[in-house]
Amino acid sequence: MKNWIKKTLIYKGALVALLSMSACGEDFLNLQPFQSVTLDGAVTTLDGYRAAISGAYSSMQSSNYYGRYFVLVPDVMSDDVKQNAQANRARDFSDFVANSQDGISNGMFNTIYNTILRCNTIINADVELAPAVKAQQDQYIGEAHAIRGLAYFDLVRSFAQHYGFTADNSHPGVPIVLEFDESVKPARNTVAEVYAQIVSDLEKSVQLMTINPAKPKTMSKAAAQALLARVYLYMGNWAKAEEMATAVISSGRYSLVSNANYVSSWNAESSSESIFSIFFRADDDNGSDALGRMYILEGYGDYLPSADVINLIPAGDVRLGVFKTDPNLSGNLGTVRVNKFPNPTVQNSTPVIRLSEMYLIRAEARARQNKTSEAQADVNLIRKRGLPGAADVTATGQALLDEIEKEKRIELMFEGHRLWELMRLKKSLVRTNCTNLTCSVNYPNDRFVQPIPQREIDANPNIAQNPGY
Repeated sequence: MKNWIKKTLIYKGALVALLSMSACGEDFLNLQPFQSVTLDGAVTTLDGYRAAISGAYSSMQSSNYYGRYFVLVPDVMSDDVKQNAQANRARDFSDFVANSQDGISNGMFNTIYNTILRCNTIINADVELAPAVKAQQDQYIGEAHAIRGLAYFDLVRSFAQHYGFTADNSHPGVPIVLEFDESVKPARNTVAEVYAQIVSDLEKSVQLMTINPAKPKTMSKAAAQALLARVYLYMGNWAKAEEMATAVISSGRYSLVSNANYVSSWNAESSSESIFSIFFRADDDNGSDALGRMYILEGYGDYLPSADVINLIPAGDVRLGVFKTDPNLSGNLGTVRVNKFPNPTVQNSTPVIRLSEMYLIRAEARARQNKTSEAQADVNLIRKRGLPGAADVTATGQALLDEIEKEKRIELMFEGHRLWELMRLKKSLVRTNCTNLTCSVNYPNDRFVQPIPQREIDANPNIAQNPGY
């Protein structure tokens, strides 16, 4: 007989994580990937671990997370994207007039903490399984640590000023919640503390994961190392960023997509350079709430590529192929749409981290350590993949760093990176091709970060609001 358990949890008092979870006798062992499981007694078998980790990946598919808004919002707040005339979804963020009642911030905050809750369930399960399945058990626990580390990295980037905003990073980050305790109403940890937790989780996951997945739809040791490379870059730890990026590049598991296959690779489930992506099947597609629907003509088409980023790409570069001409557009709106997520029926995979980023992270890390020729070689590799006849980068010093930033902006455009790059490089936002109410935002600025949702503050007075909201 099926035993259905449905819970609404107030997570650590103020962090509202709404979970609807079920478990049911023999049917529990047959849960399909990305279904949720109950918190009570679920993780007692290897199948329980598998189902629970699937629930964490399911949470990441949400339109409030990698399914749409976590990727979209930092791009519409940047100089890579401009608004179409009818845009209304995320418009307040694009115009820098969002407030603490905003549904997107609320949904993102809750969904990411929901993901963390699911990971905590796995990490905190005190279960001893047979030695024969120990490696698989450790793999699932490692995946949970990696997802939790990524989730905290995503939260602290969205809801707090960047690492390096204050000299000792003592400015407010987000609450660190590692166990469920309804009696506790947590305050915000410092950014330094949150980053320490992120690094701890990712390093632990590297130690635990030994099984390479057949597809990059789940975490792996290489994925955790790749995320560490990105985190260390944000922290300004150039040596560790280079070390982690090199470990991924040298693993031999990934290769850059060829120039000829670059454009078509964006409509494939994954490619040879996919390290970790969020996959979508027809039955777990977000439909009209998918990320790509915000750009393509067959969807809402609310947002368009800015001339600021298009003009950086040289003629003949294959990366111009991720734009699609729309004869209905003209004037300041331009003539093309973003076509990086082109499928109008089943949602395209969302790339979380790719091999090309590893080369660009290593290029910057090397340049900042005065390893000039090695940095030039890395950025040249990405540039010549885009345009085989491109001239070599021979710049040095700050000019080399500028070339790396430009190449990174082109390569990772519309993948949710640009705002974070402006923040960590302490640069103002300047939109020369502007269709927004706000065309420039000076650094530093309170509005570069999202508001803590008002409902969280109302539930927990220990959580302080971000300045400016």
